[in-house]
Amino acid sequence: MSRVSGQEGVLTVTGTDAGSPIKDLMAVLRLVPHNGWATSSLVVLGLTASLAETFGITLVIFFLYSALGRPAEAAVLGGAFDRILAKTPLGGAPGSLATLILLLIVARGLVAFAYTMISASISSKVSEQVRNDMHAQYLYVAYDYIRQRDQGQLLELLATETSSVASAYTSFTRIIINVCAILVFVGFLLSLSWRISVAATIGSLLVSLALRALAAPVRSLGSTAKKVNQAMAVRLLITLQGMRTVRAYGQEGPHHAAFVASSQEARQTSLGLERLYAMLSPATEIGNLLVLCFIVGFPSLMHATLGTTLTAVALLYRLQPHIRELEGNLLNLNQLGPSLRAVLAMLDHSDKSYAPAGHQPFGGIGEGIAFERVSLTYGSAGTTAIDDVCFWIPSGQTTAIVGPSGAGKTTIVNLLLRLYQPDSGRITIDDIPLDEISRSEWLRAIGVAGQDIELIEGTVLQNIALADSEATPTEIEEAARIAGLSALIEDLPEGYETWIGQQGLNLSGGQRQRIGIARAILRDPQLLILDEATNAIDMALEDSIRSALKERFAQRTVLVITHRLESVRDADHIICIGEGRVLEQGSFQELIASPQSLLARMMWRDKIGPDDAIR
Repeated sequence: MSRVSGQEGVLTVTGTDAGSPIKDLMAVLRLVPHNGWATSSLVVLGLTASLAETFGITLVIFFLYSALGRPAEAAVLGGAFDRILAKTPLGGAPGSLATLILLLIVARGLVAFAYTMISASISSKVSEQVRNDMHAQYLYVAYDYIRQRDQGQLLELLATETSSVASAYTSFTRIIINVCAILVFVGFLLSLSWRISVAATIGSLLVSLALRALAAPVRSLGSTAKKVNQAMAVRLLITLQGMRTVRAYGQEGPHHAAFVASSQEARQTSLGLERLYAMLSPATEIGNLLVLCFIVGFPSLMHATLGTTLTAVALLYRLQPHIRELEGNLLNLNQLGPSLRAVLAMLDHSDKSYAPAGHQPFGGIGEGIAFERVSLTYGSAGTTAIDDVCFWIPSGQTTAIVGPSGAGKTTIVNLLLRLYQPDSGRITIDDIPLDEISRSEWLRAIGVAGQDIELIEGTVLQNIALADSEATPTEIEEAARIAGLSALIEDLPEGYETWIGQQGLNLSGGQRQRIGIARAILRDPQLLILDEATNAIDMALEDSIRSALKERFAQRTVLVITHRLESVRDADHIICIGEGRVLEQGSFQELIASPQSLLARMMWRDKIGPDDAIR
């Protein structure tokens, strides 16, 4: 079984099947639903086309002799062929033979057309299914797994490597058909002369063994091509997502030079592959030509008549494209091996974890939310985010979690959003473990806005409506009003239809935050989470938004994550956190009443006296 690992965010594949692309392809196809009958139908069609082709070739030889008035000299299948024809209505007449040959050509063309259409349909369906399954894997696999992978490589894997499965599937079916066609041709050759058949078989095997020498470099270049394409995808993603930073630091030149280097390496790798593939055709033709020359040059060894020799030469000549295509498809599978293993490793569910879906219906937050000795460590680095934390978020009240950057505040939000599972301890809703509650129902009851809840590339309307795709224009406008967006939207060139750019970079930080708040409001949640949701908004506007939120979400459960102490004065319950631990918790009045209180000391440090905070 192949495995995927991610040291330093790099997607690498290891496994005992590394040298078997056919096994990898079969493993991928077992993971994605597809029509098993389709492969069989393709093989039948390919075999039918091969029979029509070989039968037509023998008819052409017989036709030539019949046209010369010497049909008995054809001796095309050891005399059996003419005897069969003599018993048919055709009678071996040249005109009738010509009609039959024409019908065979038309039939082969129709079969080839049917094969091409079915093959294209199946390949596109396989590619679509693999792409969809890969996208679903990105969405449903544990969030930490995706977070530790290089985003550029994940993009390249989804956008490019998934199509390699369809290409490999096409090559695999063609290999089966090529083998069947070769067997049909060999069967006809055996009917003509076993000596010619043996000579042709030995010669073809020698040619094939010689071409096997191309497999290793093709496999190596295929692996290199995959790595180069991933590197280019990473560079491209940096260009698109980090363009502002690259330009701000004047790094356009170095960044472009790095991309050009990756692009040049991709060109060289592609040229190397093309060079190897270009060697395939002349090598196959030369090898088969030598076989033909041997058969024709030593007729006494073959013990064959001129008609038999001509028929054998014609069959071997038509056999050559099948052998060449077989070798090409084998090389293509070797080239696609690394891509197949990467796709297989990502689609494999056995070595990955997933957020529990939960089975209990969510009936609302009755008493509150409890963190009971919850700990979480991020990734393989073993960074402790929170350690043995215990606190209570009462229902229908506003709870504020305060602390410095890196204290573990956002980790608490991520746990509530079920992006992560605790390493130990548990989170309960009215004594029911959170992971046992239906995940979809729980998330429908949450609205979240904050620094880590990104905007999508689209319009203002699309970003707000992401919370509720069925919201009415009136509901969207009301959410925007509460979030302090009304004046901004009036000033935008296209109002709600204004394009905000990637992650909203066409807007200021405060404007982006207000769109995020509007989105959370539109959700009309039972639990509203504001994770540093107003730290880029000026104090006057923040006060206005906070007042509007307090009115709108009265008697709702609100969780405010902040390091701005002046923002907690209206909270019913405050939790102070530092270095991943809960340091103190209580009401605002309780905490500032004691000079030894951490909250009081932080306020004096920031020159916000308790009286100022209450005011």
